[in-house]
Amino acid sequence: MASNGDMFKGFVLGGLIGVAVGVLFAPKSGKDLRDDIKEESDDLIGKAKSELDKLKTDLSDLRDKISDTIDRGKNIFEQAQTAEEKDFENELNSMDEEGTEEKTDKKKTTTRKTSTAKNKA
Repeated sequence: MASNGDMFKGFVLGGLIGVAVGVLFAPKSGKDLRDDIKEESDDLIGKAKSELDKLKTDLSDLRDKISDTIDRGKNIFEQAQTAEEKDFENELNSMDEEGTEEKTDKKKTTTRKTSTAKNKA
C-alpha cells in the first residue's frame, strides 16, 4: 500500500504529464488552450492543497497519539518506580526490625547471664 507522500507525488506527476500531453495534442486555439491550462492548473493546485491539508491533519493526529502514548508510558514508569521505592523501603524497614530484634535478643541474653552470675555469687 502506498503512503500518503507517495500517493501525493504520483498525483502531482500524473497531473503534470496529463497537462503536457494535453498541450501537445490539443486541437484548440492558443487562447482556448491557455484557458484550459489555467483551469487544469487551478484544479490541480486545489487538489494538491486539499491533499496537503489532509496530510497535515493526519500528521497532527499522529503527533497527538504519540504524545499521549509517551505520557502514558511516563506515568506507568513513575508508578513502577514508586512501587519499587516502596518495596525497597519495606525491605530496609524489615532489615532494621530484624537488626533491632537481634539487639534485643542479645541484651536479654546478656541480662540473663548477668543475673545468673549474680545469683551464683
